[in-house]
Amino acid sequence: MSITYYYVRPTDSLFIRGNQDFGDGGEHGAGQMPPPPSLFAGAFRSALLGKDARQLADFLSHGQCSKPELAQCLGTPNAPGSFRIHWLSLAGESKAGDVPEPLMPLPADLRMLGKNFAALEPRPVPCGVQLAGDLPLCATLVSVKQEKPTDDIYLRSQGFQQYLQGQKPDPSQGIKSGCLYKKDPRLGIGLSTDARTAEEGQIYTTEGYAFNVPPSESTARFVSTGFLVGMKGVADVLPDQGHLRLGGDGRSAHYRRVSFSPSAIVPQNGRFRLLLQTPALFTKGWLPDGVTQLNITYRLQGDGFSARLVCAALGRRDIISGWDMYQWCPKPAEAAVPAGSVYWFDEFEGEVGRLAEWVEGGLWSKNLTTAQKSRRAEGYNRAIVGLWN
Repeated sequence: MSITYYYVRPTDSLFIRGNQDFGDGGEHGAGQMPPPPSLFAGAFRSALLGKDARQLADFLSHGQCSKPELAQCLGTPNAPGSFRIHWLSLAGESKAGDVPEPLMPLPADLRMLGKNFAALEPRPVPCGVQLAGDLPLCATLVSVKQEKPTDDIYLRSQGFQQYLQGQKPDPSQGIKSGCLYKKDPRLGIGLSTDARTAEEGQIYTTEGYAFNVPPSESTARFVSTGFLVGMKGVADVLPDQGHLRLGGDGRSAHYRRVSFSPSAIVPQNGRFRLLLQTPALFTKGWLPDGVTQLNITYRLQGDGFSARLVCAALGRRDIISGWDMYQWCPKPAEAAVPAGSVYWFDEFEGEVGRLAEWVEGGLWSKNLTTAQKSRRAEGYNRAIVGLWN
């Protein structure tokens, strides 16, 4: 099934709530950037249902659309159809109407120190150092001098390709988040549900994000910024362009179909890296499904291939949830391995094509629960293969 790519350009400030406690007077509702893939899954599926009031009513009442093409795409709450988020990244347009350039947050094994990139490399654990994990190698920062890393850096397309090829990206390929979006906090006040009047002491702030930073403020000179979203199963039912209700308060965003083809990396010398492009929900916590521990060795065993896991660089875990429109209730909150986490493998055996198929389908096990099928359709557990030189 082909993948269709869309450039989503916010036309208003976005409010993407993070999963942190929020609600008392004087509190600050922190945002989340980049957003989770389920945000776009919900927005595009709602856009498909919203085109026809009858289809929306059928789905809410019966859990399935009456139109065959929509039913095949969206499926049911217990059995998702062909719809699936396959790619998600920030993006920018250099010229109006051009193919947008994907922009990726820094992987967990890469840091911007001063004006140059520094890498975390798998190194043996020094004698006398005790770690919490059992992996034989530890991701170690290799730098000439000690410096505080610069936060909120994204990699441009060429720099990301250099990273996947096992090279250190050129410093010019790093771009600050302020060139792509700016924080846009808003002040609000709680209202009485009965009288619809202001509640005393219920002032709060929420964190929004304003895109389309003026070129004068952006060294990248993007005329617009937004998101690049790749999806399966929508080519025949979704118009080439239109509008979405995106994020909190249903803020407006415009989408249009674009031509994009990500490059594929083939592992070499029996070694490779796995980079999580979206948050991952593994049954064993941080450990990818398919990896089992044998004595002190962690082994990835797939259909027609195997490899040894020797090192991992993980960020702070994410908490994901969401809203179930059919059941009209919140989805369970789950801990996820954050996007950008990196796993190093060696001793690869088997067919490279089988490994590519496993990564292409998402890092999921064969027997999925109903909840896992839904999360797979929403775009979680997406990964990219990179070289380990």
